[in-house]
Amino acid sequence: MNPWTLAGLALLLLPLLTMAHEVAGHALACVATGHMPSEIGAYYVECPNTGPWARRIVAMAGTGMDVLLAVLALIGWHRVRRPLPRLVLWLVFTVKGMVAAGYWMFSGVSNLGDWGPDVGGGIGPLPWPWLWRVVLFAVGLFFYIVVTRRAIRMLGAMLGGGEPARQAQRRIAMTIYLIGGVSAVLVSMVNPLGIVITLISAVASTFGGTAGLFNVAYAKPRDESPRDFVIGRHQAIIVAGVLMMLAFATVLGPTLYLH
Repeated sequence: MNPWTLAGLALLLLPLLTMAHEVAGHALACVATGHMPSEIGAYYVECPNTGPWARRIVAMAGTGMDVLLAVLALIGWHRVRRPLPRLVLWLVFTVKGMVAAGYWMFSGVSNLGDWGPDVGGGIGPLPWPWLWRVVLFAVGLFFYIVVTRRAIRMLGAMLGGGEPARQAQRRIAMTIYLIGGVSAVLVSMVNPLGIVITLISAVASTFGGTAGLFNVAYAKPRDESPRDFVIGRHQAIIVAGVLMMLAFATVLGPTLYLH
């Protein structure tokens, strides 16, 4: 497992997955409900002049896109056998699955974010907001555990067991976690709304949302021989990852104003 290729994959895929949540999720839902986004940032979308139901649809669309991508990646992972595509699909499933479940837990605890069911939340106000918050947290926790356990099994199926597998799974999980978290904080620091976006969107969705990668990194490897799972150095992936992250930070970091 070449570390430079792994870092390049993280730099390439993580901005794309974030844009899927914000642009293909929130912004597209804004347009679909007959409105036009006024601002698209790296970690937020403004959809003004929406009514109660349109606002709720837009708020839920980001997580809905996360769930869709996670399910499609899981299906694709079972159908491919080459190491690099399998790792890409595993990364998409793991990150999007954890982020989706994490959003439900976060909104249940804090009443902030896309799924807060109270006056200050994303989809509220709803009747009995405390009950909704408990349900949101419980559902999020359940699926977070399911996604984390499935991610561990999938990675074990790719790597096998033994010391080489232990080192590889730790390198994969922690590279994704650290690059995702650090890059999210750096990119979000230039947003015009200030530290609040960094804390409740960038930090919460990366350092918080993918914290299950620690469980993946330190899970006990299988009691079997290592698998022949070799990914060499791919210069094109490394270059594409650097360029993607730079473009993401330059265009969406300071926010794209549409009108």
